[in-house]
Amino acid sequence: MALQHLLFAFGSQSDADNDCPDVAAAIENVQADPEPASDNKVLNGTFDLIEADLKAAARGIVDSAASMRDRIAEQGSTISAIRGDTASLATRSGEATRNAQALAGAIEELNQTSREIGTQVANTTQMTDEASAIADEAGKGVGDLRDAIQSIADVVSLISAVAKQTNLLALNATIEAARAGDAGKGFAVVANEVKMLSAETQKATDEIVSNIARLQQTAESSIGAVDRIVSVIGQIRPTFTSVAAAVEEQVATTGEIGRAANMTADFVGEVGERVSAIGSATDRADAAGGDITRAGDDMGGLCDALNNRFTMLLRQTEAGNRRRHDRFPLDMPGTLAAGGHPLAIRTIDISPGGALLKAEGAAPAIGARATLDLPNVGQLDLTVANVSASGVHCTFTTLEGPAYEALGAVIDQVKRENESFVATATEAAERISQSMARAIEERRLSLDDLYDTEYQPVAGSDPVQFTTRALAVLEDILPPVQEEILAHGHNMVFCACVDRNGYLPVHNKIYSKPQNPEDPAWNTANCRNMRIFDDRAGLSAARNTRPFLIQSYPRDMGNGKIVWMREIDAPIMVAGRHWGGFRTAYKM
Repeated sequence: MALQHLLFAFGSQSDADNDCPDVAAAIENVQADPEPASDNKVLNGTFDLIEADLKAAARGIVDSAASMRDRIAEQGSTISAIRGDTASLATRSGEATRNAQALAGAIEELNQTSREIGTQVANTTQMTDEASAIADEAGKGVGDLRDAIQSIADVVSLISAVAKQTNLLALNATIEAARAGDAGKGFAVVANEVKMLSAETQKATDEIVSNIARLQQTAESSIGAVDRIVSVIGQIRPTFTSVAAAVEEQVATTGEIGRAANMTADFVGEVGERVSAIGSATDRADAAGGDITRAGDDMGGLCDALNNRFTMLLRQTEAGNRRRHDRFPLDMPGTLAAGGHPLAIRTIDISPGGALLKAEGAAPAIGARATLDLPNVGQLDLTVANVSASGVHCTFTTLEGPAYEALGAVIDQVKRENESFVATATEAAERISQSMARAIEERRLSLDDLYDTEYQPVAGSDPVQFTTRALAVLEDILPPVQEEILAHGHNMVFCACVDRNGYLPVHNKIYSKPQNPEDPAWNTANCRNMRIFDDRAGLSAARNTRPFLIQSYPRDMGNGKIVWMREIDAPIMVAGRHWGGFRTAYKM
């Protein structure tokens, strides 16, 4: 039978209401049978060895998973650094691409400008050549003008000399006419007129000479200016020639630079593409590392879950239970003091050997010695055995004295309060066992179908729901018993059957509503049928083979709402085999 239970421990898992606590804290529940008989000591030793080996193997797997997570974390840090460097390089590559493209554009503009300058320089050179030719022609024209002026000056000089000679002749004629007397008067008049004409001629020639002198001076100045222009143009021409050559060289150089800039832009663009590829590769490596880390976490979680399942299996069998004291749910305020630091607490469950406490603040360290002060009980000395998601697990170190006797009275009272709840659970479990056996006898259901553990997920359900081959028949035979018990149960929250893996096929109608695909949190609270509850409480109820089990646990109702429950469970046996358990739950 023990081997059969060990095989059951490998059943399906998923959709737990709560994470399994640490191995040391597995299953803080209430057992209702006396201690194992002395003839089971050998079997107890075997169970001890199995549990010890299981814990050692689990620790090895967990350590390996932790080492793998550490290595993945280191790899993740390296990948993160690479991603940061790659992102920085990508940013700089983008900037370099833009700068190279801008440089190429600027060089193209410079090249265009240089070509325009070259054109202007060529035009200027041509204009300079034309100006030089015109200046040469102007110089020649001014030279011809100077020669003409000189010829005119020579003629005027001749006219001036003739005028002077004429004036002398006129003077002589006047003298001779005077000597002739009356006979010479007519000739005197002519001579006088000639004299006046020669005087006017002389005056005109003097003005002409003066003007010619000015013309000659102007011509000389023009010739000098033209000579200077020709000289300057002669000096400018080599400069323009050099500028034209420099511009041509600059155009060629900027063309080469432009081609180099375009090649640089293309290269930087290729670098950017490769950087992007590296970034994608690091993202994939990071994602793969995340998958490996999650796989390692899942492996560790599965290992813990398997360890807890075996531990719960051993604790829920007659021979495997080594707990000396039964534990009972009890909600009582108190104070836990460790190292002089008081801490407000509430009890979750309690027994003559220890208690599970909910601390309102930071819990004491594991192994710490402390005192628990409870109303109407007094102070109890204890040691913190473990701290888990369930609470602070404590073991009493002093099992005598007035406070311990008062605690015994409180526990006896709790036992009496739970007697009717135990009777309800055990009687309901027996009715369910009979209904299942009757369905098999009537051939509505085969034994193999009843014990079917090939849970088929319901597509699109969230949280995931499952079906089995027995579901249709169970939906017919379970509600009459479950709904009747819920209707008559005082302060009962729910009652339902679970198979040995925590699968709950049929829940109370109030918790069996159709799922809302858009509201998983609502589904968690209102659609609890066809689900697997393989958390600590669910598996404890599912695998308990003792007459009854009393336990307490936090129930997840979705949207962060947690309700502390007191649960009384009883095993369901069909055809001499353990099928699962009947769970009845009450608010604490």
